Amino acid sequence: MINDEPAVPRLVAIDRRQLLLRTVDVEKLVDDEHSARAIWGLIGRLDLRLYHAQIAAVEGSAGREHTDPQLLISLWLYAYSRGISSARELARQCEYEPGCQWLCGLQPVSHRTLSGFRSNNQTALNDLFTQVLGMLSAEGLITLERVTLDGTKIKANAGGNSFRRQEKIATHLALAREQVRVLNAQAADEEKLAPRQTSARRRAARQRASRLEAACRATKSTTAKHFRRVPPAPIQRPM
Repeated sequence: MINDEPAVPRLVAIDRRQLLLRTVDVEKLVDDEHSARAIWGLIGRLDLRLYHAQIAAVEGSAGREHTDPQLLISLWLYAYSRGISSARELARQCEYEPGCQWLCGLQPVSHRTLSGFRSNNQTALNDLFTQVLGMLSAEGLITLERVTLDGTKIKANAGGNSFRRQEKIATHLALAREQVRVLNAQAADEEKLAPRQTSARRRAARQRASRLEAACRATKSTTAKHFRRVPPAPIQRPM
């Protein structure tokens, strides 16, 4: 008896829930000219004893290990250079963005750690961020993605070739100071809006699911009409 049912193809299944172990060369996540390297190198040469003095856990005594202040400062500087003020967004980017991954060595950093460190050291960090961002920008080692209070991003352009050195540095410091001010203001607003943003994200997720379901129904309807018009190709069977 001949079976007229079409043969079911064997397909490779895609399993996105599986956990994969793979080799990652962290040093190759970013190239030698990447801005994350410049930020890390500069912060590593500064005196960070002010921040180390706040750490209760010390060698030879009990206590949980503390995240290195050099890492936290570097992450925030890298974020501010890219116009990012949200601790949650920075923590999220540490999971996939190459510069952040390189800085933290693929280790997760929580948004609470990032937010708490910035809040506890706000005044000192404001001055440090302004100086470091301004000097690195003046030397062409980073490019500031400046932001306005409405969230618009623009490339900073201080016209470096047309300035004498001191004027150039002063201009870049002014740009960096404005960058820090705007991002700090955004961060303060984000903390106030966090509960509403959580509700908005849930509402948006429900809306996406609803739109996806509608798109699926429309697509099934359209393709069903198409396949009714186009007969299936005959299956060639061996004689």
